[in-house]
Amino acid sequence: MPDDAVQRWDRNAAFWDDQMGADGNSFFLTLTRPVLERLLGDVAGHRVLEIACGNGLFARRMADRGADVVATDGAPGMIERARAYSSAPIDYRCVDAADPAQLAALGRDAFDAVVCNMGLMDMAEIDPLAAALPALLRRPGRFVFSVTHPCFNTTGVRMTHELEFNKAERIERAGVIVTRYATPAVEEGIAIEGQPYTQLYFDRPLHALLRPFLAAGLVLDGIEEPAFPPRERPGELRWDALPEIPPVMCCRLVPAAYSHEA
Repeated sequence: MPDDAVQRWDRNAAFWDDQMGADGNSFFLTLTRPVLERLLGDVAGHRVLEIACGNGLFARRMADRGADVVATDGAPGMIERARAYSSAPIDYRCVDAADPAQLAALGRDAFDAVVCNMGLMDMAEIDPLAAALPALLRRPGRFVFSVTHPCFNTTGVRMTHELEFNKAERIERAGVIVTRYATPAVEEGIAIEGQPYTQLYFDRPLHALLRPFLAAGLVLDGIEEPAFPPRERPGELRWDALPEIPPVMCCRLVPAAYSHEA
């Protein structure tokens, strides 16, 4: 299954890059990028490792902010697309984040920060990455990630749009119905409409998502749940019609041994 998940992304690389382009979509620009930057803090002069870099969107952003970036992805097609953009001196590498040997080869005490933007829910195995982080990070390092929200944006969630007439008033409400949460699941799906190949989503409840990182000796010291700003009317049923329901969760974890220094 890990190979299958990566191969699907490799086959989607050209479509994904064409859709995201050099700047990204509304999820990236409005939700994940601002929060990841807050949680990472100043990266100028820092060496940063990115896991699941895709077409290099966030790698380029970190390089523009002065970071020395090593950007990795398991899909060769994604790395090829990312390199095609690169004016910044980013070190792109094809690395399987589920392979302990490949992670160890990145170096010990080599990075001030590790980041994974919207990648963990696409990974069949996250335990190897979690186990590798304490060795990859130098003091006082941090691991920052964003994911589709484990409670509100999984394959076990359906959007709903209600219309109510209360006396003479017309009331519209948009929301979500959660049909499955507690049990980890693997389902096929798409991230962008028109995607030529489905991808695999690995839905994990919060405890299953965080457990490998806590077991590796990291502690959670930052979390945000960004949502789109309100619209006047719900309109088309999509995430920007749901300002009270965050489609994304972003977290920062640091090694417990020096969490007070983060």
